[in-house]
This record gives sequence, structure tokens and C-alpha cells, in this order.
Amino acid sequence: MITNIQGEKYNFEIVAENECFYIKAKHKDTGRFSCINNLNIVLSELCGNMGNINDDKFQDSQWIVSKHEIKNFEKTAKELLSDKSFRDYLEEKLNEDRECGEWENV
Repeated sequence: MITNIQGEKYNFEIVAENECFYIKAKHKDTGRFSCINNLNIVLSELCGNMGNINDDKFQDSQWIVSKHEIKNFEKTAKELLSDKSFRDYLEEKLNEDRECGEWENV
């Protein structure tokens, strides 16, 4: 399942299909994008209650996880990105990350 959420400066795409999970953020003005689920602010929210956020599978930008984990991550991601306060804070952090130049062009 793919869920799209509109932010102020970014569009977010939550992808939870088969055994793959990731969140892609796309900057509206530049079209640059990045998978953001392994950024500390997002990673800690998604995995904080699951125990080991240092697991190697969470270091990649796309995670191969169980169907049970996918459901939990998808639910949490939707809740987080639907929360305007969290989304505004995240967008500030994404601006900083994007300025470091590691985002891809469309």
C-alpha cells in the first residue's frame, strides 16, 4: 500500500508493500527526494518502542521486514506525518539534511 501525505514544503510517500517499507520525502520546489525512514528523528519514532533501533536492517533507506512490522511502521508513519507539529519539525530537519546535498533529483 502507498499512502501520500502533503506537507508544507514536502510531499511524503509511505510505501508498505510485500516485505518492503520506506518513507520518501520529495521537496516541492526542487523535486529532490530522499528516503527518510532512517533519519534519526523518524527512526526513533518508528522503532523506539520495538527495542533495537541499532539493528542493521534499519540502517538502509528501504527496510525488508516482516508483515507484522510493516503494519506497525505504516500505522505509526501515518500518525506521525498526519500530526502537523511533528511534520513541521520534520520539514525543518529535512531542509537541513537536503542542504547537505545528498538528495537525489527526480
